[in-house]
Amino acid sequence: MYNKRKIFIGSRNSNLAKIQASLVSKSLLNIGIKYVYEKTIMSQGDKINFEEFKVKGGKGLFTKEIDNMLLSKSIDLAVHSAKDIPSDVDKRIAIAAFLPREDTREVLLTKDFNIKNIFDIKKNVMFGSSSPRRINYLKNMFSFAHFVNLRGNIESRIKKVKEERIDATLLAYAGIKRLKPELSDINVIKIPTKIILPAPGQGAIAIMCRKEDKEILNICKKIDHEDTRITVSAERAFIKKIGGDCFTPLAALAKIDGEKLEIEGKLFSSNGSFFSKSKVIKNVSEPLKAGEECAKEVLCNLKI
Repeated sequence: MYNKRKIFIGSRNSNLAKIQASLVSKSLLNIGIKYVYEKTIMSQGDKINFEEFKVKGGKGLFTKEIDNMLLSKSIDLAVHSAKDIPSDVDKRIAIAAFLPREDTREVLLTKDFNIKNIFDIKKNVMFGSSSPRRINYLKNMFSFAHFVNLRGNIESRIKKVKEERIDATLLAYAGIKRLKPELSDINVIKIPTKIILPAPGQGAIAIMCRKEDKEILNICKKIDHEDTRITVSAERAFIKKIGGDCFTPLAALAKIDGEKLEIEGKLFSSNGSFFSKSKVIKNVSEPLKAGEECAKEVLCNLKI
């Protein structure tokens, strides 16, 4: 029915973003879509320094220009890392599908092969990170640690570790698995989510389209991964109820067990000196309610 439609996909032009766009293309080809094309752009978020990034809106800069391409009809689908999508999306745009979620864990990268798990880290370690979530987790785990701002794509951050300009950094394992960078001289340690919760949406690829494009919406339904949609929806409801953005030191992870949906959330105080966390279990049919209730409990506990 849809195999004659030409579909144009838009994404950032980082290597990881192009891999993610390619995964979407393959999913469409697998359901019989014959004509799929990819467009990439250098987003504003990739061009500016950290201070400008903070002032101009943070991770929303990674998605805004691609979403504008969507609204101008120069593309039919926008492909984003779900964790980069702001909690409030333009009313003309729908998150039409999610691909199956990758591993949600964090990984520690260091040149020190004596470290077998994250708690083996020694004093005076210099971490590179610009993530308030990661920094606050690490500050609470290692009071002796030092931090330097670290932005850029995965390759540039890995390079800083290889060149020993920093001692260690944390990255999303999903990005490492998809990108498959050369890490033979790097110690890669997977960190259980019970130790460090991920960012909301981490590991998930979101596909967005114009709400008015019913044909594309119907196509996307055929590649939508229901469990990923449910869990990410709960996590996005959590961050929206918190009123958070990419500079808010929070974490959340939802999991499905049969008919039950469990979401765990955590929020650090503005100075990172203390935190609040909560775990909520709801029916799998209530992801928004689960995320909102978890956020309410976290906010309430943080004020006590």
